[in-house]
Order: sequence, then C-alpha cells, then structure tokens
Amino acid sequence: MKNYQYNLQKLDLHDVCAKFGTPLYVYDADIIKKQFKNFTKAFGEIDHKIMFAVKSCTNLSIMKYMQTLGAGIDTVSIPEIKMGFNLGFKPEKIVFTPNVVEFCEISDAVELGVHINIENLQTLEAFGKKFKDSYPVCIRLNPNMLSEIESGKADIDSLNFASINKEHYDEVSKENVVAWHNQSKFGISLTQFDKILKLVKKYNIRINGVHLHSSHVILSEEVFEKGIKTVFEIAKLFDHLEYVNFGGGIMVKHHPDDKVVKIDKIGEILKKEYDKFCISIGKKIKIWFEPGRYLLSESGCLLAKAVVLKTNGFINFVGTNTGFNHLLRPMMYDAYHQIINITNPDGKLEKYNIVGNLCEIDNIGTHRMLNKVRQNDIIMIKNAGAYGFSMSSNYNTRPKPAEVLIINGKARLIRKRENFDDLIHNQIELDF
Repeated sequence: MKNYQYNLQKLDLHDVCAKFGTPLYVYDADIIKKQFKNFTKAFGEIDHKIMFAVKSCTNLSIMKYMQTLGAGIDTVSIPEIKMGFNLGFKPEKIVFTPNVVEFCEISDAVELGVHINIENLQTLEAFGKKFKDSYPVCIRLNPNMLSEIESGKADIDSLNFASINKEHYDEVSKENVVAWHNQSKFGISLTQFDKILKLVKKYNIRINGVHLHSSHVILSEEVFEKGIKTVFEIAKLFDHLEYVNFGGGIMVKHHPDDKVVKIDKIGEILKKEYDKFCISIGKKIKIWFEPGRYLLSESGCLLAKAVVLKTNGFINFVGTNTGFNHLLRPMMYDAYHQIINITNPDGKLEKYNIVGNLCEIDNIGTHRMLNKVRQNDIIMIKNAGAYGFSMSSNYNTRPKPAEVLIINGKARLIRKRENFDDLIHNQIELDF
C-alpha cells in the first residue's frame, strides 16, 4: 500500500494479515517507545517511576518490551505478579493494586515482597493486625471530588478541609459529600480519612505511599491540579512517606475531535506542586505513575475481515469476523474506535454499521463513513492496543485472535491464535 496509514514500519498490513490470518491484533513497538519517551520527558524534572498497567495488555512480550524501556509493572492479581517474576522483574519494580480481593492475596503479595496498595478499610485493618509495622504499605484514596469539581458542584477548599477534619463536615453540603463518596468502588473515600488515621495509629501501620485514584480519566488540567493539591496535603500526615502514586488516566485521542490534556502541561503543573511539597516536608520523595492506555492504545489495532455485506433497507451492515468477544470496549463502554477500510482507501464514502459475528447486539461502530466496503476487505479498528485483547473472551465458543508485534521492521508472532482444543482443554466430560 502506498498510503502510510496502512503500513507499520513499512510493512503492508495486508501482507501481515495474509501471513497470520484475521482477526489479528497488531502492535507497533516504535509507537510504544515514542509514547514512553513522551511520558518520561513530560515528567523528566521529577524523580519518577513508571509502572506499566499490566491489565491493559497482559502479553508477555509487551511486558518484556516495557521492561527494556525501563518500566516496572502495576499488577492487579497474583498471576500478574508471577508473570512479572517470570520475565525478570524484581519485587521493587512491581506494585500490587488489587480491588476487593480475599486477604490471602494480600498475604501472598507480602510473601512475594512486592509493593502493595490497599484500597479499603477492612483490608487495612486486617493488614495492621497481621503485619503491624513489619511491612510498608500504600493506601489508595478515592478523592471523587474530581468529578464534582468538574461539574461545578463542589468547592475544593471545603472538600479538602472536610476530608481531613471530619468534625467540620457541616461546612460541606451533605449532598456533595454523599455524591463524592459514592461515585466509585475504587479506593478509600476521603470521607473516611479519620478512620484511616485511627487504624494506622492503632496497629502502627507503616504507610510509605499514598495513591490517588480518580474514577474518571483526567479530562482537564484544572481538575488534575486540584487533585494533586489534595493528595499532597494528605500525604504530609505520614512520617514514613516515600512516594505518591498518581495512577493512570492520561488519555489519548480516540475520536478525531477529542480534546485531551497535554501531558507536558500536566508535567509542569505536577513539578510546581511537587517542589512545594518536598520543601514542606523537608525531603524528596518519588512520584509513581501507572499508565496503560497512554502507552499502548495508539500502538495497537485490531484487523478484521469484512465477511458479509447486508442491508435491511435502512442500514447498510458490514459483518466482520470479529466482535465484542475480541474488543469489548465499544459495547461495554460505548467507546469510540476509528474504523478504516484499508483495502479500498480510494473508494466512495458510504455510511455503514460495522458489526461483529456474535449472536448478540454486537456493534463495533455505528453510522460510520467508510470507503466502499467489499467482501474480504480488511477493516482496521484503531486504538485497540490497550484493554483490547486483555478483555477478550471465548463467548459463542469462538477462539481468541493471534497477536503480532512489529519491531525492527519485522512482524513477530507474540501470541498464537486459539484453536478448538484450546476452547475445551479445561473441561471434564462426565459419563452418564
């Protein structure tokens, strides 16, 4: 193909599909490296650590490539930790950030020697009872004032003050506090901050990190700045503080009209507040990040084949050989992914609904203008590098696709396509 959009590192994606088949996940290592460098540059004046969010893409080769770039890993399960160990990640380069898990997983993580984020009071108390000050731990907070501030409902100073001084909650309307507290299941609400302090004191828990969780992506510089200030104010209260973890949430464009925050500007804002914070506590700390989408989204695409073209008299459908079993985000989150017919780039633009082959409502994109689609044309679904394959399933008893990494000008298979035996190998057939 002459059109550069449909080549990766000078490789024709049609040739890649011919070699590995479709549907096919394809990642470009050059784009991953570029995004990693952009991230590092934006926060280069801060002593920072990048922990790649493994849940966004659990492929071993992608994890290993992140390791070569200098990243650690953010994990959400014990198997993800073990994957990291198998690849040579050291415990100090692994953070465990689970959500509502049995305490045995926390104990396992302690045995493995990795960093741990605790996101609920029940687990924090159990941790204190068992480990006291023998093992450092980070607390994951949920300052859901971010969404309230963005909507104009809440005042940052009042929320900030009330979160640390619960006896003064009357200064914040009950409606705001309740909405702020109930937005998300992740993290410990700032409305419960006094309980955190009581548990820390009661069990002599050694808090060495504070983790910010926003239940929303970072949509504005103003919201991010206010979140930073809040977390730094809270972090001052912990004598053993070594780092503040700002998680992920830095977006890339999915729709051509998307407006996203500039990562360089985020870096400038953080640098200013970081310097003030370090002066106020009399020591330097590290800043951690857990990016997934920012590093991987633009690097990956899902390539599918147009297998059936049909109309109901009102809508033209492009039926593909993929579906939400391979890319769940459009159906689960109503997420927009740009879709391109790479086989007929000069064809007349026509409106289509692009659908999957599952026996369900299986929309990949609706009312999209594509160059005229013909049977067997290759359809590219963009921005599928993060939370694509890792959220896939075998629904309708269909195998998962293969994955390919294009690196140093070569297409390398990094996950085999599943076959029938893979679909049934864990099942046990009973005799009746």
